[in-house]
Amino acid sequence: MGATLVAAAISLFGGAGITALDWSVYDRWLRGRVDVADTPSLVIVARDPASEARFGAGAWDRAVLARVVAGLGRGGAAVVGLDVPLGTPSAPGRGGASSDALLVQAAQTVEVVSVMAPSAPRVPQATPGTPVEPMLGHTLAEPDPDGVVRAVPLWLKPGERAVPAFGLAFVAALTGSVPFGQPDIESRVAVAARGRALVDFTGGALPRGVNVVPFLEVWTAIEQGHADRLQALANEKAVLVLAEPARATVRTPVGEMSSIAIQAHFARGLLANSRLREASPVATAAVALVLAALAAWLLLSARWWLALVGVVTLAAGYEVALVFGLVKAGLVLPIVLPLGALALASLGALLTRHRASGTRIRRLEDENAQAREALMRHESAVEDLEEDLDAARAAVTRSTGAERDLGCAADALREQLAQARRQEEATRQRLESLERELSGLRAADPRAGAPTDAEQNALRRACEEAGVLTCDAAVLAVFRDLERAARSSLPILITGEPGTGKELFARAAHRLSARAARPFVAVNMAAVPAELFEGELFGHVKGAFTGAVADRRGYFEQADGGTIFLDEIGELRADQQSKLLRVLQEKVFHKVGAARPTRVDVRVVAASNRDLERGVAEGWFREDLWFRLKGLVLWLPPLRARPDDVALLASRIAADAAAELGRPGVALSEDAMAALRSHAWPGNVRELQNCLRQAVALAAGPLLKREDLRLPALERRGAVEPGAETGDAAVLASLRRHGFDMQATAGELGWDRSTVTQRLKGLGFRALVEAGGDRARAALDLAGDPPLARAVELKLREYHEHLLRSVAGFDTAEAAVAASRRRFKNLPERHFRSLESLVRQHFDRRPPAA
Repeated sequence: MGATLVAAAISLFGGAGITALDWSVYDRWLRGRVDVADTPSLVIVARDPASEARFGAGAWDRAVLARVVAGLGRGGAAVVGLDVPLGTPSAPGRGGASSDALLVQAAQTVEVVSVMAPSAPRVPQATPGTPVEPMLGHTLAEPDPDGVVRAVPLWLKPGERAVPAFGLAFVAALTGSVPFGQPDIESRVAVAARGRALVDFTGGALPRGVNVVPFLEVWTAIEQGHADRLQALANEKAVLVLAEPARATVRTPVGEMSSIAIQAHFARGLLANSRLREASPVATAAVALVLAALAAWLLLSARWWLALVGVVTLAAGYEVALVFGLVKAGLVLPIVLPLGALALASLGALLTRHRASGTRIRRLEDENAQAREALMRHESAVEDLEEDLDAARAAVTRSTGAERDLGCAADALREQLAQARRQEEATRQRLESLERELSGLRAADPRAGAPTDAEQNALRRACEEAGVLTCDAAVLAVFRDLERAARSSLPILITGEPGTGKELFARAAHRLSARAARPFVAVNMAAVPAELFEGELFGHVKGAFTGAVADRRGYFEQADGGTIFLDEIGELRADQQSKLLRVLQEKVFHKVGAARPTRVDVRVVAASNRDLERGVAEGWFREDLWFRLKGLVLWLPPLRARPDDVALLASRIAADAAAELGRPGVALSEDAMAALRSHAWPGNVRELQNCLRQAVALAAGPLLKREDLRLPALERRGAVEPGAETGDAAVLASLRRHGFDMQATAGELGWDRSTVTQRLKGLGFRALVEAGGDRARAALDLAGDPPLARAVELKLREYHEHLLRSVAGFDTAEAAVAASRRRFKNLPERHFRSLESLVRQHFDRRPPAA
């Protein structure tokens, strides 16, 4: 109802633009009509250039009109219409009173309908029962708000008697329906609520389908006494004589015309039984209300795509009704009110649906978070019980007595473990159900899903501009972090297998930073000879050694003000690491042979395909250098982990290779694309690029087939080994992708869940140490996303409390550390330092025994 009222207000008070839109279909239909039925009962005697040449350009002598009227009467005209008012004086010099008297006398010989004098007052329409002036007609043409005349008022009341529209009076005189009120004439006119009738315009200034005769032709027939010609022209017909010169014109749907010409079109329509009529306001409002109600119902109750189809169908159906009703029934339907109500109701329903969907999404998200927390607790309980069971088994093995008691304890633990696993599985199923419902609701709500899609699309475009072609969510998330960090001076460490695009990301970090206009210097650290390390990185002065004939700027000095990219930094020897550490800390170095230091301002981006954190634990990478480099650590997943990117990259690489060779139109067959997707790509993008370049160069036709790729026998894409080559960054990235769901992460990595658990436990212990025991801060560091932090914090609390419970019975930290090493024997070795730190912190804070 509200939408209909607002649309009605717009329709009524919207001004010229809204009115033009409301009548646009009707106006176009009038202008485009071709077939118009003939109206033989109406003849128009029109002024033309030849007549003006004979009788003059201005108003004519009324004696001429009198002679024509009398001649038409003798020719048998049923009624003659005049565009001059009878009983008013003629223009000076045009015959005077005698000519006026002749015209009045001629009007006695035949029925004449004349126009109302222009000076007569224009009063609103007559009320029913008002006496009518039968042989007089008004020519008032009132335009709509857009300045276009489409209808004429049927009645005016300038005095005691009502005056009909000229066209109506003219046709009434022909049909013998005077006095008015007889059904014959009333049945011809469809009167709108405002007391006006639509004019059925055909053609231009004069209507089509009507016999239009030049005035001079009629005059000649009268002068020459051609009675048969006059009879053939006028017998039993209505003859409209247009003798007055054209004065003011008004706009109509078919062009500019005078007010008497509008009445001529109106009379033709009446005689042709035109049924043009406007829809009543009540019916229009009812239709608008029905359309608005249906649109709102569809959008609030049906699925979004079905509702969209339904609303579009409603709008299209009404548009069809607009045209069909006009062509077949002459019914002119408005546009603004019904379709405006439909649009406003749809908008209101969408907003209501969005609010309701938002509330439901928030509720489901809360339930989802609670279910995820419950799953975390159940997973932790299972893990704790598994460790307790392992400890009990070990105790049974070591014990020489009390086997029965320990065996009973182990049985109880097994029973608790089975129950905990059942609870975990039930919680997991509940979580999956909630996530499916939440995903479906987000998909059903275009507005709810739009921001994520927009962000992903923006990230894809930004990646492509940086030379990175991807649609993988993990890579896009890495690029988003890179985008945010690029604006700061934070060091960036990019890890990942060879060929995953580390240098592309390093260049993107430079391009997105404030240093983009300054140099970007890439250095392959593995390719720098040990004996030339200082000279290459820091430069030398003239005479520093034999052959140093000039000063040379090192890589750091070349990158001054910009960015230096240290690729394969994990390959540095220990002495080289210490030299690099100094310049990273102080931004100062000595050139070889120089006495004075050189200061530089550089942004450092480093990359490695080795696990540097493991290197710190094993002693082959300096811990202080590691901390200096790890301002932001980004891990790029291998190509085998992002199969959607394989197709994207393959198409681009094949097209580029074909363009280089001048072979346009090269494409990959579906079989070849399937082979590319199933290959493991140990060399990642670099291997894919080499494979496709070779295939394009050697293929015989434009379609690359499976055999053109020359891939080795397809191996099953193997699971990722949980050894040293898979860094903690890769595991953490997988955990984040799966919302720290241990089972899903294990499935992606191809591990068992206990291995993932030990990795996360080690990462958690390390995060707790780095955060000084602050669980919330450590959880946020691990989660990387605030919505996940709460669930990760619960898991960290379980791990930490379980660790503290396991050492509660020991008197000294050394004994507790030794026992913890046995109990957490599956924890990666590099994380035992963090575990030891937590145990010692606990003993340091414990009050001394009395």
